[in-house]
Amino acid sequence: MARDDRGIGCETAEEAFRRIALECGEAFAASHARTMEEDDPEGPHKARVALRRLRSALAAFDQILDAGFARKTGRRARRLFRILGELRDADVLAGHRTDGPEASAAAREADRMRRKVRKRLRRAEAETFAPKLARRLETRRWLRGNRRARALATQPATHLGGRALSDAWAACLAHGGDLAAMSDEERHEMRKDLKTMRYTVEFFGELWAGKAQARFLGRMKALQDALGHLNDLAMLRREGALDTHHADAAGEAMQTAGALWSQTAAAPIWWREGEGQARGETSPA
Repeated sequence: MARDDRGIGCETAEEAFRRIALECGEAFAASHARTMEEDDPEGPHKARVALRRLRSALAAFDQILDAGFARKTGRRARRLFRILGELRDADVLAGHRTDGPEASAAAREADRMRRKVRKRLRRAEAETFAPKLARRLETRRWLRGNRRARALATQPATHLGGRALSDAWAACLAHGGDLAAMSDEERHEMRKDLKTMRYTVEFFGELWAGKAQARFLGRMKALQDALGHLNDLAMLRREGALDTHHADAAGEAMQTAGALWSQTAAAPIWWREGEGQARGETSPA
């Protein structure tokens, strides 16, 4: 199948989803191969990013996707994501323990987990995930069959973009504004919703490109980094590996994340539902 590199501003919803899903599948395949062949922690990390991006695309384009296709693809992506997560946690712990016998023990545990995860990935036939997805996308059987969905699939992707962004953003705002009052698990769930929002912006963002979006994405990235640091520190605490330095870092990260979230949540919406900008148009700052 010929690849379409025109960009989402020139694509139908069907074309946009197919391109994004194929990109996610290819990214997963490359990172999966790296995970199986190398000990670099970036392999499982980037494989998980590709799977989360794919699941975000399934949510963003839900209105045109066949329910069975979306459910099966999302379920398999989630299973692979969770398998890889065990290795990711072990790698993070090993990265924080750099001296003494505890560091050696953490490194051995990461190696043991890497062997276990590789075995589980082979059992789950992870190497077939991307090729099977690509073959399914060669057909149109992944589209909803009703008339409204078929019509929406052939319309410009802009008709889905604003709604997808609004839905993803509403999920973020639903967590509330006080990060310090949240449990570790609640902040982790919020971080997942923020990732979905960020990926949805990356899917549709060029339709509303401008300074407001750039500022939003900058804050989102910094916020996710701060929440990611808090998530890693929570994992270290559960493992009994949190020292005074880490505790101080947690306080700083919480303050940073709280300020960033307040700024981001209060920022004006820069997208519009039901309509996006065609390429070449300008957007207000």
